[in-house]
Amino acid sequence: MKVVERYIRKPHLVLSFVVLLSVVGLIGYKKMPFNLFPDTDRPQISVVTVMPGAAASDVETDITRIIEKEVSTIDLVRKVTSTSKDEVSVVSAEFEYDKGLDAAATDVANALSKVGARLPPAIRPPQIFKISQATQPTMTLALSPAPGSSADLRKIRELADNPIKEALLRVPDIANVEVFGAHQPEVQVTVDPDRLNRFAVSLPDVMGALSAQNQNIPQGLVLRRDGQYLFKTEGAVKNPDELKGVVVARRDTGTVHLRDVADVEAGVQEPQSAYHGNGLEAIGINILRGQNGHTLDAIHGAEQLLPKLRALYPFIRFDVSYTQKELIDLSVTNMLDALRDAILITVVVIFLFLGNLRTMMLCAVSIPFTYLITFAVMWLFGFEFHMVTLTGVILAVGMLLDDAIVVIENIERHYREGKKDLVEMVAGGTEEVMLAIFSGTYATVVVLVPIIFIGGYVQTVLRPLSLSLCIALISSYVVSVTIIPILAPFLLKRGHRPNRLEVLVSKGSDRFVHGIRDFFLGSLDTALRHRFLFIAGAFLLLVATNAFVKPLVGQDVQPPMDTGIIKINFEADANSSLGQSDRILTRMEEVIRKQEGVVYISSTLGSEPSVVSFGSGKNPQQGTMTVNLVDRYHRKATIWQEEERLREGFRTIPGLKFADVFDYGATAMSSIRAAVDVMVTGPDPQVLYGIGQEVKRRMERAGGLSSVSLTWGNDKKEMIFVADRERCAYYGVSPREIASQAQAALQGGVSSTFRVANEDGFPVRTRYAAPFRDSAARLATLKVHAPSGEIPLASLGSMKSAYVPTLLTRQGLMNSIDVYGYREKAALSHIMGNVQRELKGLKLPPGYAISQEGDSKQGGENFAALMSALMVGMVLLYFSLVPAFRSFIHPLTIMSAIPLALIGAIWSLLVTGKHQSTAAFMGVILLAGIVVKNSILLIDFIEAARERGASTIDALRDSVRVRTRPILMTAFGTAVGMLPIALEWAIGLERLSPLAMVAIGGLLVSTFLTLLYVPIFYTLFEDATLYARGRIGRWKLAGG
Repeated sequence: MKVVERYIRKPHLVLSFVVLLSVVGLIGYKKMPFNLFPDTDRPQISVVTVMPGAAASDVETDITRIIEKEVSTIDLVRKVTSTSKDEVSVVSAEFEYDKGLDAAATDVANALSKVGARLPPAIRPPQIFKISQATQPTMTLALSPAPGSSADLRKIRELADNPIKEALLRVPDIANVEVFGAHQPEVQVTVDPDRLNRFAVSLPDVMGALSAQNQNIPQGLVLRRDGQYLFKTEGAVKNPDELKGVVVARRDTGTVHLRDVADVEAGVQEPQSAYHGNGLEAIGINILRGQNGHTLDAIHGAEQLLPKLRALYPFIRFDVSYTQKELIDLSVTNMLDALRDAILITVVVIFLFLGNLRTMMLCAVSIPFTYLITFAVMWLFGFEFHMVTLTGVILAVGMLLDDAIVVIENIERHYREGKKDLVEMVAGGTEEVMLAIFSGTYATVVVLVPIIFIGGYVQTVLRPLSLSLCIALISSYVVSVTIIPILAPFLLKRGHRPNRLEVLVSKGSDRFVHGIRDFFLGSLDTALRHRFLFIAGAFLLLVATNAFVKPLVGQDVQPPMDTGIIKINFEADANSSLGQSDRILTRMEEVIRKQEGVVYISSTLGSEPSVVSFGSGKNPQQGTMTVNLVDRYHRKATIWQEEERLREGFRTIPGLKFADVFDYGATAMSSIRAAVDVMVTGPDPQVLYGIGQEVKRRMERAGGLSSVSLTWGNDKKEMIFVADRERCAYYGVSPREIASQAQAALQGGVSSTFRVANEDGFPVRTRYAAPFRDSAARLATLKVHAPSGEIPLASLGSMKSAYVPTLLTRQGLMNSIDVYGYREKAALSHIMGNVQRELKGLKLPPGYAISQEGDSKQGGENFAALMSALMVGMVLLYFSLVPAFRSFIHPLTIMSAIPLALIGAIWSLLVTGKHQSTAAFMGVILLAGIVVKNSILLIDFIEAARERGASTIDALRDSVRVRTRPILMTAFGTAVGMLPIALEWAIGLERLSPLAMVAIGGLLVSTFLTLLYVPIFYTLFEDATLYARGRIGRWKLAGG
C-alpha cells in the first residue's frame, strides 16, 4: 500500500496532527497583536545637552562638535547629524540594522564618558534617548481646565508631571509617558537692582544665600550600643513664603533678608514651548509603548484608566488629541474583510472552472485548515498582524489554492476515467502530481528566501511578508496532499448526477477552456514552424517595454497612502515671540477646523530638552501639527485634496514663514524628513544659506512639489556684548564672569529646589525683574559684581546687534543646510529628474557640495538590494529545479516564462497609474515563483508523456490540451485572490497594491504566453542538446 493510500484508509494520525495545529492556529489568531506597519526604522540614538544662556554658535563649537566627532567613531554608525540652537545641542546617530538599540545606547554612553572632561562645566548632564517606533506616540492626551473650573495650566502641569504620569506608568503595557506644554511650576525670586544697591548686596550674594540655607544636609549615623540613628541638618523651607526670611547679608544697619531685595512668588518657568489639543491650549501627554510592546495594548491600557482619572480630577478636561487606534482597528478589520472576500471570490472562480459544487466544497474546506496552520506557526514564532503580514496572507489565497486545484483537477480526471477503486483513484491522482506541485511550491519559496536574508531596509520591510507567504504556501502543500485526499472519497461519490447549475456552469467553462485550448493548439503548430520569428517578436516586445514604457511608469520608494492623518511642519518669523507664534498657531487651527471630517488636532510649538516624542531641537517659532481626519470611506475628498485646501488657507496668515503639509508616512522611515532632500555642505553657514536659497528657488521651478522649505534661516536678531579687555582688566573682572552674572540676571539661575511631598519638587529661580532686562538700554545699566564694587555693564564694553542662523545643522562632521521638497502623488523619479535638470547649471564655491538625501537615496539602496535578491533567487531556483528534473536544460525551459511575465508586469503599472516601487519589485520576485509553477506543470507532463513513448510534438500538444484547464484555474484563481490588494480594499493597502498589480498583470500575460512559448523553448533546448551531443560524438570519433 502506497503512502497516500495508507493515510487515506487510516487517516487518524494525519487528522489528529492537522486538527491540533488548527486549534493552536485559532488560539494564535485570537492572541496575535495588531499593528499598522512593522518597525522599519534603523536604530537611532539622540544625545540632548543643555547649556543655559548659550547661543547656537557657542553650543555648536563647545558641545556639538565634540560629541559628534566621538560618536562618529562608534562601530556600525551609519550617519551622524546634529542640530544646535540657543542653549540646546541635539546629536543623533543612526546605526545599521545589525546594531541593537541597547548596544548602540551603551556605545554612545561610553563615547560621552570619553569627552565629558572636554565639555563646558556649565552644561547640564547630557541625556541619551533611544529613538525608534516606540518613541512615536500611540496616543496623545490634552489636559485643560474643565468648563467652569478655576484650575489653571500651572496646576494641571504639576499634576500631569506627578500623580497622573505615575498612574499611567503603572499600566503594564505603557512603557513611558512624556509631558509637554510649558507651565512648569517654579518659585520665582525676582530681584530689584535698585534695592540691591540700597543694601549693597549683589545678585551672587542672593543666590549663594538661597543655596546655602534652603536644603537638608545629612551628617551621618550616630552609633549607640542599643541602636543607631541618622543625624541631619534641616534647612529646607516648607512653603515659598519662608524663603522671604532667608538672611542674605549682615550690614552695620542690620540684617538684610530676601524680602528686602526681592519678591518671592509661585510662578511658571519662562515658556519656550506650547501645546494645543483640538484647538485649546493644554498640557499634552504622550503615551508610549515599550520597545517590544504593542500599540493597541498601550492604547487600551490608557483608555481603561481614563474614566478613573476623570473621576479623580473632575476639574481637568481629559481629551484625546491623537490616537492610532481607529487607524489600526479599521486597517485590520478591512484586511480581514479583504481576506474573506478574496477567499469567496477565489472559490467562486474555481467553481466556474470546474462546474462541480462538491469539488468546490472540497477546495473551500482546505482553506480554513491552511490558514489555521499558518496562524499557528506565525503565533509560535512571534509574528504580529499588520499591513505587511496580512498582505502576505491575502496574497497566499489564490496561490495556496494552486496546489489544491491541481490535486483536485487530477483526481477529477482519474475519477472521470473511472477504472479503479475510488480510494485508489484519489491516491493515484494525488501521487501523480505530488512532485510537480512540490516543485512549484518549492520554486516560489526559493525565490522569496533571499528577501528574508538580504539585510537592510528591504529585509526589515518585506521579511514579514515573505515569511508569512512561505508559511502559507508550505501549509497549503501539506493540506493539499493530506486533507484533500482524505476528504475526496467522501465528497466524490460515484453515481452523482450534476444539478442544473452545475450543468450550466460546466458547459460554459468547457466552452471557455476548450476555446482557449484549441486556439493555443492551433497557434502552437504555427509557432513551432516559425520559432525564431516568435522568439524575436517576444524579445522586441520585452526590449520596447523596458526602453519606452518603463520610464513612463516612474519610480518610487513606496506609494503614497491615504491614512487620514495629515502632518504639518511650520515656522513663524524668526524674531517672533512665543505669544506671536501661538497666535499664528491658533489661526492655523481655525483654518483646519473649517475642513470637513476633522476628528483630532494635536499641535506643538518649540521643544523641551527632556521630551523627545513631541519633537526635539525646535525653536519657539517652529511647530508641528498632526490632524486626524475621518477615514477615506467617510469623506468625499482625498487626503491630498484636503492638504491642498490647507495650504491655500495657510497662505493668508501673516507672520507664517512657511507650512509644509504632507501625509502621515510620506517617507520610507521617520528619520527621512522629506521625499526630496537636497543637502548642501560646506564650511561657512552664511555661504551655505545663500546656496540653499538658490537651490530652493530652482526646486520650486522644477514642478511636482507641493512645498519647498529650508531647514534654517539666517534672520534671527541677536544682541552681542563685546567686552573691552583693558577695562575688564582694570576692574578685575573677566569676560566669563561678566557672562555668568549677565546670564543669572537675564535668564535666572536655579539656586535651590523647593521640595514638595510626593512630587519631584520645583526649581527656585533668581533673576532681575522684567523691566530691568527687556531692552538693550536697560541691559547696559546691568551691574556686574567686581572686586572694586558694582560696575555698570556699559563700562566694561559695548553692545551690538547681528542677524544669525535660527539654528545650525551638521551631517557627516560638516556644516549643512537641507532643502526639503514635499510632493503629493507624482513619481519620485520624475520629480528628481526635474530637480536635477534645474540644479545642473548651479556653480558652487570650492569646498561646497550638493548631495541627494531623502527617499531618492533610500530608493537607490532598495532597488540595488532587490535586484541582488532577484539574481540570487534565480540562481537558487535554477539549482533547485536541476535535481527535481534531473536535467541542466529543462530548468532553463521552465524559467523562460519569467521574462515574458515582465512585459505584463510593466504594462499593468502603466495602465493602473502605479509606479515602480519596493512593493512592485517584490511583486516581480513573487511573480517569478508563480509563473514557474505553470511551466513546471507543462514540463512535468511533457517529460512523463515522452517516458510513456510519445513523440516530442505529441507530448507538447498533449501538455497544452491536458494542462490548459489547471493552468488557467491557478492563474485566474491567484489573480482574483489578489484583487482586494490591487483594488486597495483596506486602509494602507495603497502601499502594497503595486505588488498585486504587478503579479496580476504579469501572471495573466505570462499564462497565455507560457502555453505557447514554453513548448517553443522546450524544442529549442532539445535541439541544442541533440546538436551538442552530436558534435561531442563526432569529436570523440575523431579521436579528440
